[in-house]
Formats: sequence, structure tokens, C-alpha cells
Amino acid sequence: MLKETKSANYLSDRNNTHLKNLYKPVQKEINDVEEILERVCRLPELKPLLKGGKRLRPALVLLSSLFGRGPCPDVTRLAVAVEILHLSSLVHDDIIDCSLNRRGKPTINQLFGDQSAVLVGDYLYFLFLEQAAELGEYVLTSLSGALKDMIRAEFDQQRELFNYEVYEKKYFKRSAQKAGTFLSCCCKLGAMLAGAPPKALCSLEKFGLFLGISFQIKDDLLDYQGNPAATGKPVSNDINRGVFTLPLIHALKNSPNKNILRGLIGSSKLPLSTLEYIINDMRETGSLDYAAGMAKRYALLAERALSSLPANPARDSFYSLVEFVTKRDF
Repeated sequence: MLKETKSANYLSDRNNTHLKNLYKPVQKEINDVEEILERVCRLPELKPLLKGGKRLRPALVLLSSLFGRGPCPDVTRLAVAVEILHLSSLVHDDIIDCSLNRRGKPTINQLFGDQSAVLVGDYLYFLFLEQAAELGEYVLTSLSGALKDMIRAEFDQQRELFNYEVYEKKYFKRSAQKAGTFLSCCCKLGAMLAGAPPKALCSLEKFGLFLGISFQIKDDLLDYQGNPAATGKPVSNDINRGVFTLPLIHALKNSPNKNILRGLIGSSKLPLSTLEYIINDMRETGSLDYAAGMAKRYALLAERALSSLPANPARDSFYSLVEFVTKRDF
């Protein structure tokens, strides 16, 4: 157990150092966001949520503002708001998924029970509204639309549990709703509040969308390939819950053993030997490589959206962030 903890800490430190390098143009503002989060999230039950995390969404807001006048109080407020909204969604996701660990630590529902966790998630929504309300109707409407997309994606996912006929087209739509729309909003709104020109807003909106889809595909791939010490989550959590993501969707369509796979999948807790067989079959069928290739495809689309933006430190960070998203291990 001690060895696992040391390994997790090493991976966390390494990943955090890498992200700090990517966020360097706005590191001061990221630090400001951390201080504000500590100040507004005063409930004792919120403290475990503030430790760790990529802070990807605040970074997208702040970096995007550099295509305008740069970070200002409204941009920082937006960065705080989107991180609080993200944390709220994580709490509710963990309740729905019955997850016991996140980022290598117990989830809020594991620490305090489902009832308290629901209240924590709801309280975070209130804090989000408190932060976002002062940014104007357009910002609030845009973020509400992104939140609506995320919830619709969760409803769709719940309806499709253990559905062997899930098609790739529906998967990509769900990935856009789960991650793409929100990241797209972070980029566009951060630039808009900083007075960036319309052409930049359009490019950043596309960049965030494609980055989000690539991020989601990679997340789903890590469920089969990830190191739990790095991801902080158990391997093959999705398949045990009946959530069929891109690697499995591809295998169920293309594997010569697809009928065997269908016969194996169906219980809520598969034995380790069965999971190993399924993952090995996906590897031999090329399903894992296929999913990795699709993550890179959307990453290339994100890079293409960046090409029309003026060269500056934020664009350099975004290019590095695209590479990080496809190569990350957490």
C-alpha cells in the first residue's frame, strides 16, 4: 500500500509539473483562482475536492483571454466559476457511477455518504451561479447551455447501458456534449470577456470543441489502458457499469470474437480474467489503436483551429496542451 501511495504521489507531482509548464503564461492568475476557490469553498466537505485536479478549464479561460486584452477581474471570475461548475459535475458523476475513488483519493460520496454528496454538488452549483451571475446574461446562458448538454449526455448514457447497438456516431455526439461544449465555452467566453476579435472567438470555440472530444476519447481509452496510480480510478470501470465507449463499440463491431464478447458482458462486476480477455481482444482487433487514432484525429482538428490565431505564448501553450491531451496518463 505504501509503495502504491508513493507511486501515485510521484505521478501526481510529475503531471502537475508538466501542466504548470503549459500554464506558465497565466500561472499568476491560476494561483489567484486557487486562492479564490479556497476562500469561497468554505464548507469542510468541499476541502477534499480542492486538492489535485488539472485546472484545465480555468487555464483555457485565462489563456484564451491573451488573444484579447488579457486576464482582468471578469476573466478571473469566469475561471473560478467554470472550475466550480466542473467540481459540481464531478460530485454528481461520482454519485451516479457509485465511484469510490477519484484522483487516487476517496470521493465525496465515499467520505460523507450519498445524501451529503448530493448537497455538496448542489451547493457547488449555487456557488457557480453566484460567481457567474455578475458576468452578464450571455455568459450565464452559454454556460447553462453547456451544462444542459452535459446532463443530456448523462441521460443518454444511462438509457444506453449494456446496449450492444450503440453506434460510433452517437458516441461522438455524446463526447461533444460531455466535454466538447464546455471546453468550447471556456475558450470563447474567456476571449470574449477580454475583448478578443470575432475571428479569434470563432477559432477558439472550434479549438475547445475538438480538444474536448479528443480529451473524452482519451479518457475512455485510459479506462482500459490507464495506470490506476496515475488516473486515480479503477481500470475497466466503464464496462463494469455497462457504459460502452469507443474501444468496446469498435470491438463489438469488428472483432472475430464479437459474439463471445457479447456473451461475456452483461454482469455489473466482471471477474479479472474476463476483463483481461476482453481487453486483450480489443488490443488484437485494433480497437485500442483505433480509439487512439480518433483521439489524435480530433487533436489535429483542434490544431487546425489554432492555425488562424496570431502567434503568442497562449497559442504555444495550446499546441502543447493538444499534445498533452493525447499523450497523458491521467
